[in-house]
Amino acid sequence: MKARPLILAMLATTAALALLTLAAPRLQAALAYLPVDTALNRYFREGEIPSAQLAALRARAEAAIGHHPHYRYYDGLSQLNYLQALDVADRPWLRRPALNRSLDAGLEAVARAPAKPRAWLRVARARAALGEEPTQVVDALTLSILTGRVEPTLLLPRLELGLLYAEALDEEARALVSDQALLAWRTQERAFRRALDEGRLDLSRIESVLGRRSDTIVRALENPG
Repeated sequence: MKARPLILAMLATTAALALLTLAAPRLQAALAYLPVDTALNRYFREGEIPSAQLAALRARAEAAIGHHPHYRYYDGLSQLNYLQALDVADRPWLRRPALNRSLDAGLEAVARAPAKPRAWLRVARARAALGEEPTQVVDALTLSILTGRVEPTLLLPRLELGLLYAEALDEEARALVSDQALLAWRTQERAFRRALDEGRLDLSRIESVLGRRSDTIVRALENPG
């Protein structure tokens, strides 16, 4: 009987060690990824690309994936590579590989977690920038809308991309882009007007895609008072 507490203690220690062994890769991944999380949060808050840190941050994200291939780490790696592509927009020999890396990591992210509208939009944008087939761009854009129809920060970017690919929109995609236009107008009218003024949105394309549903927008623009 005296041996029983010792056996139980040994079993408990073994179980604890097993749990620690299983948890170690996740912990290592989380620690490796922490600076990436911090940098991306700052970028979304301030809008400034951390150019000098991108290479080190990409290495961190890749290390996290090596420990634990979680969708969030692939999504972060995709975002970092997309930022790299924006940062070297004037150097196509660097931009295209960065876009390809962003696309590959983005597809890995949505394969693991399909309901990620921001990741799907990034996939669509990367495909557009790489000159891939319009149907491929529209497919990813459609999934971005379907997985997060009313995401406020994505309404105008998705509308901008959808209008650029107006000729490639099938019936479903056209209805979804029309819906994004109306949502953006109702909830972000000032930003909508600014996008028109800056040329990021084209009124004739809006009318073409929305048809008579665009009447409300057109009348308001023609009669601002």
